[in-house]
Amino acid sequence: MRMASNCYSCILDRAKFEGDLVIPSESERRRAMEELLDFMACHKGGVPALVGTERECIIKRLSGSTDPYKHLKEESNIVAKSLLPEAKKFYEAAENKLEALVRIAAAANSMEFGVKGHDFDNATFAKVFEATLCEQLAGDLEAVKQRLGSFKKIFYLTDNCGEVVFDLFVIERLREMHKEVVIGSKAEPVLNDVTAEEVRAMTNIRVVPTSAAVGTALEMTGPEASSLLLDPEWLILSKGMGNFETISEYEEELKGRLIYLLRAKCEPVAMALGVPRGALVVKLV
Repeated sequence: MRMASNCYSCILDRAKFEGDLVIPSESERRRAMEELLDFMACHKGGVPALVGTERECIIKRLSGSTDPYKHLKEESNIVAKSLLPEAKKFYEAAENKLEALVRIAAAANSMEFGVKGHDFDNATFAKVFEATLCEQLAGDLEAVKQRLGSFKKIFYLTDNCGEVVFDLFVIERLREMHKEVVIGSKAEPVLNDVTAEEVRAMTNIRVVPTSAAVGTALEMTGPEASSLLLDPEWLILSKGMGNFETISEYEEELKGRLIYLLRAKCEPVAMALGVPRGALVVKLV
C-alpha cells in the first residue's frame, strides 16, 4: 500500500503524539517534526509504514528513549490480562471455535494509540470489549475458516502489546487443534508493537524476530522470518495495519495462504481493503 493524501498529516500527528510523550523540550520536538518533514518531502508516494519507521528513528534519537511507548505498552498488557477471562468465556460459549478465535484476534487489534481519528484509551476499552467481539466482520469469514482448517503450519505475525495477550490465547487454542504455530514479532521496540523478547517472556512457543520496522517489509526482514513467509507450507496470519501496509506490497507471492486480521482504523487502509473505516477485517488473499 502506498501513501494516500491523508497519510502525510496522520504521520505528522503521530510524531506530535510521540514527541509529547518523550521529548520534554519544545525546540527538540520542533526539530523532530522538521526532520520528519524533510524526509517525507524526499519520499513521496512511499509505503506509509516505512515512512513511519523513519519517524520512530527520529523520535528515539532526539528523545534518547529506546522505547517511547514503554509505559503505555505495560498498561495495555495489564488491561488485556484483566479482559482475558471475558475472551475465554466468549470462546467457550461459541458454537464455531475457529470463528470465535478470529473474532478475538481481530477485536484485540483495537488496542492502538496515536492513529488520527481512532479513539482508543486503555481506561475505557473494558467497557466496549464485549460488544467489539460481536461486531460484524468485513471479509469472507467462511473462506478464512476453511483455510485455517486446511493448513497445519501457521506463522502468526503479531502487532501491539495488550493485543498480544489475546493473540497468545488464540495461538494456544490453535495448538490444541494440532496446529504448528511460530510467532513473528519485532526485533526491537517500535511504536507500541510487542517485541520478540517480550513475547518470549510470556510463552514457550517459538518466536522469530521479524525486523525493527513498522510492519513486515520483506527487504528489511531477517532470514528466518523471510523463509517462513515464503514457504508455501505456512499459512500467514497477519495482524494490524502496519503489516497490511507492508505485506500488501508483495502479497502476490503469498496468495492463497495470507490472512489479514485488523481493525481498519484509518481511511487509506479502509479504502485499500474496500471496507468502511473502523471495520473489523478478516480477509483471505
